[in-house]
Amino acid sequence: MKAITISALVLLLAFGAVPIAQAGSAPATIFSCAIGHKTVSVTSVGGQLTYHYGTASKDELTITGIPSSGNIYEMSQRFAGMEYQLRFKNGAYSYIVYDSEGNSNSGASATSGLVVMEGTKTIADRSCAKFSEFSVSIDELGIPEDADAYSAM
Repeated sequence: MKAITISALVLLLAFGAVPIAQAGSAPATIFSCAIGHKTVSVTSVGGQLTYHYGTASKDELTITGIPSSGNIYEMSQRFAGMEYQLRFKNGAYSYIVYDSEGNSNSGASATSGLVVMEGTKTIADRSCAKFSEFSVSIDELGIPEDADAYSAM
């Protein structure tokens, strides 16, 4: 990845877009997990995050989220352990990828997955075949914080 100058980073922060991978470079995968025979993942390039759902050979749904566009939100909270999520909005539907650390002291297991909502009603909740977690701190991505009504946890 090319180096980014401090002044360019300050400018990006001012517009709410902290790049994980710069434009022109290969997308960086920040979340990925298998759900049945499909994969859900989030990639980043040039300050944009992209939600992918489908098979290795074909995306069935792709949503590009830009913090200033109002179609991507983040949430982090503590329940048994820290929980993190990214919500991509597409019309009346929301696609939420999440991970939750769990807590062995309370008997809560680590979990991750995908929740699909129509409005604020959950219509699908699928767990990852194997625990997956975000490879970056979502708190530092410059994404607006989500409303509690859209919690996947």
